[in-house]
Amino acid sequence: MSHGKVLVCLRHLRLMPRLLPRHLYASTVSLSDAYSVLVYCSFSSRLLNSETMEQSSAVLKSNDEYMKTCILYEVIKKIPIFDSFRNFCETVGQDAMEYPDFEFWYYRFYHGQMDFDYDRTMDPEPKTLMDIPNNLLIRITENLDPVERTYLRSMNKSLKNIADSHAPVFKLIDICAAERGMYWLLNDKSFFCSRKDNGCLIKLPYHSEIKSDECHIKKGLEYLSPVLKMPNLQVNHISLGFWDETHSLEDLLPVPFHAKSIRISGSNINKSLQLLSFMNPGELESIHTNLIENEQILRFFETEQFKQAKSVHWENGLTEEDLVNFSYLKSFKLRLTSIGQVDYRRIRDTISTFKRLESCELQRFHLRNKFQIREICEALGEDVPFGPLKTVTHRYQIPESNEYLEFKIEDGEYYCTIKIIKIR
Repeated sequence: MSHGKVLVCLRHLRLMPRLLPRHLYASTVSLSDAYSVLVYCSFSSRLLNSETMEQSSAVLKSNDEYMKTCILYEVIKKIPIFDSFRNFCETVGQDAMEYPDFEFWYYRFYHGQMDFDYDRTMDPEPKTLMDIPNNLLIRITENLDPVERTYLRSMNKSLKNIADSHAPVFKLIDICAAERGMYWLLNDKSFFCSRKDNGCLIKLPYHSEIKSDECHIKKGLEYLSPVLKMPNLQVNHISLGFWDETHSLEDLLPVPFHAKSIRISGSNINKSLQLLSFMNPGELESIHTNLIENEQILRFFETEQFKQAKSVHWENGLTEEDLVNFSYLKSFKLRLTSIGQVDYRRIRDTISTFKRLESCELQRFHLRNKFQIREICEALGEDVPFGPLKTVTHRYQIPESNEYLEFKIEDGEYYCTIKIIKIR
């Protein structure tokens, strides 16, 4: 068959003979004519019912030249090879042809070699990924991020061992489970599994949407669990949020879980404490939480994770009495209760006894008192001028010490902030 001409034997294209015009039953047509015929066939195929399409798929798979014609159609349309292979599988069937064979014929047609009868038996056996030496595979997989190596682990045991030779380190893992959907972020890659009718819809990076008839949490965990259970997994920061009482993430994390920082948000303190207990004490340096059940707060203060942390960020309102629990931390950030009066002098005296403290930050919402900054300054014995105030600096000498605390008091729109630094 000459270059620039394509022998389109329409007996190979008789998928829908009743729909083709009689004059198209030619033996030899030009490349542009072949394109027209194939476009017509593609359009006409959409008119068929599902039963006829299934029969057409079976006919295509039964004849090698039919399938090559489909590949040629994708080449003529200039569709990229990965999209072409997906179209081919959707049209002919997922098991019709392996990707390496599809790739061979695609590039052969792409380079103008149109011989459908080319005999491949004399060609050398094509190399596969597994023919690459292990030391080279290890160097190649060094350039993959942890998410990409997760996909590699699922292929076979050899590639799994190669992927596992690199310790998976994530800068960020963010997971949120709620009634309407489950979301997770792995470094900069986003995943979403949303609840739809009696099933769910899955959205993955570099992938078309996937429909499932399973529960959105269950399906989401199928994708997420293998990542979190990779051997030697290390995470700089993990954020866990759960707002659905019917589902939880108790079985998601291995124990102990190696993370330097954690943020826990949720409506159930028991779940919060359980997830916190999965973290490796001592290795966990920072905790950020919004626990709202004040009567259960002591349980949090009693955990080894809290006792061995270096920094804590507490979003819910605490009282002066609660401050003593933060005495061994290097830094903390917390919100003071907005109910009742706050004894700021007592807060200063308490914090001045914290030996390891380097810095801390306190916040309190204004509510009814829009002149909180003046009230704080007066309580600390700081003279303030008459008129509106935005920022005041107060220094306090720690008794029997050369160290002192520097208070920077700032008046914001919704709350007042006190930033405290220990000067040594």
